[in-house]
Amino acid sequence: MSLMLITGIAMFIVLTWCLLKNSFPPGTLFIILPTLAALICGFGFKELGEFVALGLKSVVGTATLVAFSAMFFTLMKEAGVFDVIVRFILRFVTPSTFSVLLATLVIASVCSLDGNAYATLLVTVPALLPLYEKMNISRKTLLLLITVGVGVTGITPWGGSLNRAIAVTHLDILEVYYRLLPLQAVLFVLGVLLCWIMAKVENRSGSGISPAAFQVMRQEMLQPKESGNPWLLKLNFALVIATIIILVAGWVAGNFLFMIAFSLAVIINYPDAKQAQQKIKEYALTVFPVIVIFLAIGVFVGILQNTGIIKVLVSELAAIFPESLGPYLYLVLAAFSVPVVILIGSDAFYFALLPLAVGLGQSFNVSPLHVTIAMLITEQIGLLLSPVIPATHLGLSLLSLRVDEHLRHSTLKVWIMSLCALLAAVLSGIVPV
Repeated sequence: MSLMLITGIAMFIVLTWCLLKNSFPPGTLFIILPTLAALICGFGFKELGEFVALGLKSVVGTATLVAFSAMFFTLMKEAGVFDVIVRFILRFVTPSTFSVLLATLVIASVCSLDGNAYATLLVTVPALLPLYEKMNISRKTLLLLITVGVGVTGITPWGGSLNRAIAVTHLDILEVYYRLLPLQAVLFVLGVLLCWIMAKVENRSGSGISPAAFQVMRQEMLQPKESGNPWLLKLNFALVIATIIILVAGWVAGNFLFMIAFSLAVIINYPDAKQAQQKIKEYALTVFPVIVIFLAIGVFVGILQNTGIIKVLVSELAAIFPESLGPYLYLVLAAFSVPVVILIGSDAFYFALLPLAVGLGQSFNVSPLHVTIAMLITEQIGLLLSPVIPATHLGLSLLSLRVDEHLRHSTLKVWIMSLCALLAAVLSGIVPV
C-alpha cells in the first residue's frame, strides 16, 4: 500500500472516531487532519495554501447563501410568518405522532423539489419545531425525516447532485431523471413506513398528546398573535413567498437573492437604523459558527481533492475486490454510498468515486447510465448525514444538535432505506444485473 493510501485511511479513521466521540469541534478537525495528512504525504505549505484557496473559493457562494438566508428566515420567524405556516399545517394534523411525522416528510419532500437542501432546512425547521416541542417529539427525529425528504425529491434536473453526476458522465440529464422517478417513489413509500416506525418509537419515549390537550394546543396555535401592524405580517409573508418562488424558478442566484431579501426585510421591519443594526449583530452572532464550519470544510475539500488523497483512496481500495466481482463492483460501491458520502462528502463522491465506478463498469460492459442511477439513488438519501457537507451543520445548528447525536440516531435507518432503493432498482430492471 502507498503512503498516501495509508495516510488517507488513518485520517478518516481518526476523523470518524473524533466526530462520533465529540472529542473536538468539527471545524478544527476539518482543518488540522487534512493538513497533517498532506504534510505526511510530502506536500509543502505553499502548495497547501493554493489548494486551500481553491477549496475556499468553492464554498464562498454557499456560505454567503446560508448566512443571509439564515438571517432572513430568523427575522421572518420573529415577525410571525412561520406561525401562519404552522397554523396551516395544524389544520391537517391529528393528535397522533404519526400524522406529525408524516406531515414532516411531505413538507420536506415538497420543499426539496427546488434541489436546495439549505432552503428545505430553513423553511421546514422553523415551521415544525414548535409542534415537535409541544408534542414532546425528538428533534433528532425531525432532522432524520428532513434528511429523508431531501433524499426522496432532492434529485432534480436543476439540483446539485444530478448536475454533478451529469458533468462527470456526460449522459442525457432527463433520461437519467426519468429513470430515477420510480425509485424516488419507492423511497417515499419507505419514508412513510419509517414515519410509522418512528411514531411507535417516539410514543414509547413519551411523545404524543391527548385529544383534549391537542385541541387546546391546536386552538392556541391557530389563534393569530395580536399585532399592532397586521399589514406588516402580510407584507412579510408576501416577501417570503416571493423569495421562495424566485429561488425555485432560478431567476436570481441564491446568495444574491437572499442578500436582497434580507435587506428588504430589515428595512420593512426595522426602519429605525439603531434597532436594525442591533438586530443584524444578533443574527450575525448566531450565523457565525455555521460560517466557520463552511470555511473549514472548504479547507478539508480543497486539500483532499487537490492533493489526490481522495482519488488514491478510492481507486486503490477498489482494486482490493476480486476480479469475479467486476461486473457487480459498482453495485457494491452503491451499497456503501451512505457511509462513503458521510466520510468524503458529495463533491468527492461525484468527482472521485463516480468516475471510478463508471470506468470499472465500462471495463465489464456495464452501461454508465446504470452505474449513475445506482450511485445517485443510494447517495442522495444520505446527503444530510455527512459532516463534510455544510447543509448538515446548518440543520444541526437550527436544532441545537451535535454531529454524533444525528449520526447515531439516523445513519442505520437511512442506510437501510438506501439499500432497499438499490434492491428495488435491481428487481425492477432499472439497474439490470
